[in-house]
Amino acid sequence: MSAVDRLRAVAVACLVALCIGATAGCSGEPVQPVTAEAWVPGDGPPPYCSPSTAADADFWTIVHASCVIAQDGDVAQAEALRHLLDSYGTGRIERFHRSLVRLNHELAVASDVADDLCAPGLGLGDDLGTDYRSWVIAHGQSAYDAVLADPDVLRDFPDAELGCGLGEPFGAAALDLYLDRTGQGLDEAGLPLLAG
Repeated sequence: MSAVDRLRAVAVACLVALCIGATAGCSGEPVQPVTAEAWVPGDGPPPYCSPSTAADADFWTIVHASCVIAQDGDVAQAEALRHLLDSYGTGRIERFHRSLVRLNHELAVASDVADDLCAPGLGLGDDLGTDYRSWVIAHGQSAYDAVLADPDVLRDFPDAELGCGLGEPFGAAALDLYLDRTGQGLDEAGLPLLAG
């Protein structure tokens, strides 16, 4: 398959995912019950918006707050995230973005499973893979930790295929707010990027 054919196939897969997401997966209604209880491995798919450990507690507190408002991992949740972050100082927004980038890169271990779910035989590539990992992070710490520990758990997410092509707005929310707040350009800010 040529590179052009592969790009066309990924584009078609993304359009299908976006169409499905627009009708089924992009609502404020939780796909799973939101819970404050930590997930126990082996108890099925992890609950969304749920804590796991104390690691990165400040980051996950903000993610969980956005998830409770709108659990789509995409546009609605990104708006909720930006609104929450807007009440914080610039330093906290920067720390949130840096944590998001680090956690997103660590989640790259799930790339093969995500590729299989979203674009079998083709793969998501760098940008769509990054967006999908942001979508997973938007589901909360238990979901993230479960996928990090065993990427195949992603297959048990009830909305795993609906996340294909989603997550970019959530992943960009903190960086966009930081740049707006500081008036800096991307090069001036010196912040790490999700893709690349």
